[in-house]
Amino acid sequence: MAKTPLDDFIEFIEKKHGEENWVSLYKRISRDDKSEDGAFYSALVSQSATDRAMKQPSWDLMLGGGGPGFVMGYQNDEEVTTYLAQSDSEYRRIVLYREFHGRKDDYFEVLEEFRLFHNLYYDQKASVYLAFDDAGDEIEVIKMLPSEIKVRKGYLRSFMAATQTNLLLYFEVTRHITSNIDYKGDIQNEDLCIVLYSGQSYSEGFSYFTRALGKKLIRCDAIEKSGVWPFTAAKKYEDFIIGGDLDAPVAYNCDPDELANYFGANPHAPHYLTPVFFKKEVMQKYYGSSDYEISDGHLSRKGSWSLRFDNNASGHVSVFLGDLGRDLPSKEQIYWKSFNLIPDGHSISETNYQRSFLGDFYDPESPEHQFKYSFVEVQKACSRKLGWSIFLPLADKDTHFLNSIRSMLTCEQSEFDALILAVAKITIDSVNVKDLRKHLGQDDESKSIVLVGLFLQSLNIQSHEDLSTFLRGVQSVRSSGVAHRKGTEYDKVIARLNIDEDNYQAEFDEILLKFVSLFEVIVKAL
Repeated sequence: MAKTPLDDFIEFIEKKHGEENWVSLYKRISRDDKSEDGAFYSALVSQSATDRAMKQPSWDLMLGGGGPGFVMGYQNDEEVTTYLAQSDSEYRRIVLYREFHGRKDDYFEVLEEFRLFHNLYYDQKASVYLAFDDAGDEIEVIKMLPSEIKVRKGYLRSFMAATQTNLLLYFEVTRHITSNIDYKGDIQNEDLCIVLYSGQSYSEGFSYFTRALGKKLIRCDAIEKSGVWPFTAAKKYEDFIIGGDLDAPVAYNCDPDELANYFGANPHAPHYLTPVFFKKEVMQKYYGSSDYEISDGHLSRKGSWSLRFDNNASGHVSVFLGDLGRDLPSKEQIYWKSFNLIPDGHSISETNYQRSFLGDFYDPESPEHQFKYSFVEVQKACSRKLGWSIFLPLADKDTHFLNSIRSMLTCEQSEFDALILAVAKITIDSVNVKDLRKHLGQDDESKSIVLVGLFLQSLNIQSHEDLSTFLRGVQSVRSSGVAHRKGTEYDKVIARLNIDEDNYQAEFDEILLKFVSLFEVIVKAL
């Protein structure tokens, strides 16, 4: 065949269309200089109608059709009217064009069955449909662009396999030219049907056009390739270090079905409850996002997965080998693996031992959990005894400060600053000044720390002066080095409070425990 102005387009259709990661199910083709116009469209076709559809290049359906309605025919010489949920029974549009003939704006929507099959969420602001993987991460599945609608190939092929329908990719493109190329031709094989022809151009400034009209067939995979239950792919399990040393670490796979247990399974394998140790930095990802909830012994991602783990030990966190495999998605296992520690010198916390092996209720050891527990208790005690809380509830946009309170994961200045700001925000900055003044009969303009000190004194708490001094110290660190530029004043405050800048982790734990003491003496006094 002679070379034509459409050779590049034909090459795209043959080699790339429908084969790339994103498949165009609808697209308008238009150039500003009027030299090219056309469109892409698509439909799913039944197995029985596929060969018939591929015998001719014209589109089997058009935009705007495919809705429910009636058909009329004859049966035994009598007229019969039948309701059909879809008039084109052999073809199914994934992209539907809704037209209102000028009364309302036209728009496109996506086949409901496809959306429900993959449980897609429509993000109106971004005009995309989202799915969520087993780790809870968002995956863009459909992009609703102004002149194009495209779908991620894997999700499209999954639906094709499940429904056992093939995909027809329709196309029509016209290119306008100034020189005369008079030809006709076609391309016909099992998966491609194209007719090529030319004629007098209808576009201003051009003399002739050349046009390609046709369809490409993408056949579906076997139903077992749909990737949804009961054809989901087997979960992948990672190996984690459970023994040895730096020169010869010993690792084992976390597949829970391959581990030993107390009922005699896999006696030569490590036990399900073998502890695996990780750097505390593994938690930075989870503290940094509101998607995750972290509590005493528990980590979860909203609506996705949850994990039992030991976050009461100092300097590391640990998870039982079997729980890593049972509870963590494969993607999360890979992330945790990068923080895996040699177990030499590490052990689970007393809290975890008492709870997991002795079945006892046991208070948390971690200052982070003690702080959060005691904070809730002092709020409840004040409300129950006084009718108001000593600390005002945080605004919705500030709740992340309470969630972020933790023992430090690193010794970085930036983390220390952020946590000092957070702890000051939910305590000193949130003191219920109005009710404290009323309770104490104070008419002056006493500030929050002074009022807390007077409140402690009114409860006959002997350490009220030390606790007030402590609060002023925290406020000084915040105001001299966190809320403002650091300078000599900050250095003086750090020195006055004997804060070891080389060991911010231990120092911040001490601050949390001091707050715990404050909360506990108030609860006891009330």
